Amino acid sequence: MRSSLLLLSAASLLAQVMTPTALQAASPSSCSSLSPGRYAVWDMGVLKESGSLSTPTARLFEERWLPGGRVEGSVVERVGKEGRRGSYSGSVSLSKNCVAVVQRQLPWGPERTEVVLDGRGRPLYGLIRQEKQVITSSWLPMASGSCRSSDLNGLVLSRQTGLNASSGGGWIPNAVVQREQWKDGKVQGLALASYGGHGESAGYSGELKLDPGSCWGSLVEKDQFGVTYNYWALIVNGRKDKGARGYLYLQRDPGNLTAAWLVRD
Repeated sequence: MRSSLLLLSAASLLAQVMTPTALQAASPSSCSSLSPGRYAVWDMGVLKESGSLSTPTARLFEERWLPGGRVEGSVVERVGKEGRRGSYSGSVSLSKNCVAVVQRQLPWGPERTEVVLDGRGRPLYGLIRQEKQVITSSWLPMASGSCRSSDLNGLVLSRQTGLNASSGGGWIPNAVVQREQWKDGKVQGLALASYGGHGESAGYSGELKLDPGSCWGSLVEKDQFGVTYNYWALIVNGRKDKGARGYLYLQRDPGNLTAAWLVRD
């Protein structure tokens, strides 16, 4: 009986404390301003079709938040087996509770992303809540300037998630972790993979060719079984005396929709 009375007293006290005013005070504080900068963005999710059907999608952005709320960037995108790329412009504005709203005018249509900001007003995680879309994003600050293949020199580690097209028309999940050694645009690596629950280990090699004056490039790799893999790659610039933070990639082969953030040690 004594324990029951104690529980009832605690519940009563909690009800008094958690008033609407108290709940409002406990919500995240508002930010005073946005932080202009350059960001690498990685999106993954699904586009809802008719009935229970959905199509996987993934994208990489190189985006600049400019003074006055202007946005400029470039994007590569996979929607199912199709790939496309382009440049865009847009705007960013500050909403309540340290949430920024990014409005992009992409070559294939407009979109709206809501992004939570860190304590310095920089974007960290985003969500698209437009009808028939479930897409999340991660944001990484980038230093200014172009990139060099040698910026990746050294050890790089990654965790990849994605999907492989099945013969029945659906998609089978995959997961891969990788350990890579980079030297002036050439890579040697080891991949530990699970394709729909089937495990595989493979060594591979490849080469990254950057677009002139850019941080974007094309990465081609071949594993020990003779299979070739093609990716869009985006080097994430770090401080010039430290090299790159790592790179993002998005696979271009129609039957494989994978993306990864590969972190330089």
